[in-house]
Amino acid sequence: MDIFADYIRSNVLIALFLSIGIGYAIGKIKIGKFQLGGIAGSLIIAVIIGQLGFNVPGILKTAFFALFIYACGYEGGPKFFGALNNKASMKFVISSFFMTVIGLLCVLFCAYYFDLDRGLAAGLAAGGLTQSAIIGTAGNSIGNLGLNPELTKQLQTNVAVGYSVTYIFGTLGPVLMVGTILPLIMKWDLRKSAIELEKSQSKGIVLGENEFLALEKVSSRIYEITKDSKYVGKTARELEEDFKEKIFLLDVSQNGSTIKVDNYDNYIFKENDWVVIGGKTKALLSLDGVLGTEIFDCTKFSTTTTEYKKSIIFHYKKFAGKTIEEIKTLLPPAATLGFVVAQVYRENEELPLKPDFKFEVGDEVILTGRKQNIDSSFKLLGYATPSKNVVDYITFSIGMILGIMIGEITLPIAGIPISLGTGGGCLFSGLIFGWLKSRFPKVGGIDTGTVSFLKVFGLVVFVVIVGLNAGKSALVTIEQYGMTLFWLGVFVTMVPQVITFLFDYFILKIKNPVDSVAIIAGGRSANPAYAEVLRKTQNSTPVLPFSVGYAVANVFLTMWGPVIVGIITKN
Repeated sequence: MDIFADYIRSNVLIALFLSIGIGYAIGKIKIGKFQLGGIAGSLIIAVIIGQLGFNVPGILKTAFFALFIYACGYEGGPKFFGALNNKASMKFVISSFFMTVIGLLCVLFCAYYFDLDRGLAAGLAAGGLTQSAIIGTAGNSIGNLGLNPELTKQLQTNVAVGYSVTYIFGTLGPVLMVGTILPLIMKWDLRKSAIELEKSQSKGIVLGENEFLALEKVSSRIYEITKDSKYVGKTARELEEDFKEKIFLLDVSQNGSTIKVDNYDNYIFKENDWVVIGGKTKALLSLDGVLGTEIFDCTKFSTTTTEYKKSIIFHYKKFAGKTIEEIKTLLPPAATLGFVVAQVYRENEELPLKPDFKFEVGDEVILTGRKQNIDSSFKLLGYATPSKNVVDYITFSIGMILGIMIGEITLPIAGIPISLGTGGGCLFSGLIFGWLKSRFPKVGGIDTGTVSFLKVFGLVVFVVIVGLNAGKSALVTIEQYGMTLFWLGVFVTMVPQVITFLFDYFILKIKNPVDSVAIIAGGRSANPAYAEVLRKTQNSTPVLPFSVGYAVANVFLTMWGPVIVGIITKN
């Protein structure tokens, strides 16, 4: 056993990955509705393994936390700034910010009346408010206080201890609040409220569990040109113009075999031709009997007919604020044929394509149709969307450097020197660069898979290093403050939710049950609580209030780490 312990002690990387592996295995265990999660599980295992005695270099911990927090900011930037610029979301922004402020005040109250040091107070915030990022921002700020190394290490250890003691109820409390307590007291039926809300948002079209819309927005069908068709002797261009460019010719078969067509726009329809027409499904449904008879035998075309899709960035200001019909009047007639606008995304969210929809510079537009037509026309509207599956390491490095530099700036607030630290600086930088990427897609970015990896792996490596370095001093602190910290965690978890609910209900007039519980979950960045809300509602109505609240809370809760360290004076 001693040989194994010595081996682990001399191989920090093995201890690190052992903590992650065992921690995630424990984190997957479910007890009722509760699941510890991989991050908290890894921290607990790291503290246990840390009893062997480790001293992992602080620069490693700082580097991984910086990667994590930058990725968080990058991912949340578009939604964060979008919420600030959206009047419909402002109530959710205010509610979420209010929740974070009440949470901060509760932590400061507990620290003052129970004589907690900076580390324990920050740990109480991290666990009671379930914001793991506070461990890093507070730890960085403690490291910048200029204290002696032993005291600095002890305070940083106390952050981890406070988090580990209060995190479990910090996770469970919001689940109970939004899933049981509030619906019981207010006599709410969340499923019924969600159905009614979805009806109001979707004009009566409500999808149940495992249901989806049967008709695609863009599809294709086969027609045989009949003798009495009004389009015999007419060109494909005339057909497309009649249907306001909502359909396009894809392929032609004569006498049982497909033929090569050099110019589809000028192709003349002939009796008994079989043609493949693509376009908006609603328009295609009206072709049967007008163009010809719909054919359901696909064998003549199944291996030869292709449809082309291209993603472009809407770029030219002269088209901004105009509908698709208005834009067509500004383009050469030939440039509007052979394809349709299938989807539009703005700041990474798909928007409904209604007739009065107005395009804006920076919109991502998906064109579907004939390849030759799209390739010859898309440059009149914008440029091809840059690949989303690559990382621009130049922009990424600039963002990280700026974040680290911003974090070193110290400003006196009410006589208290406060700096964002590396974590806060990288969060701010990530928000800016994430937003820039959504508004100006040519700005180099990070693909979603890499962002997800940096968020999870960066955080888990950081907390494991904290746990390994905590060592035996963590157990001493738990013995001294254990139950007191636990009950303070209950206070910090529950009180902000109650006060925020009352504020939302009576001041902000957020009275819809779904919006009410979703913004409480979002205002705490409480993913398990959100999962409980989704389970109760069984539809997507909680997405908007939760996502707005989550973006705002992530920013401000993370910033409270340095604020707590700056305000609390006990070491």
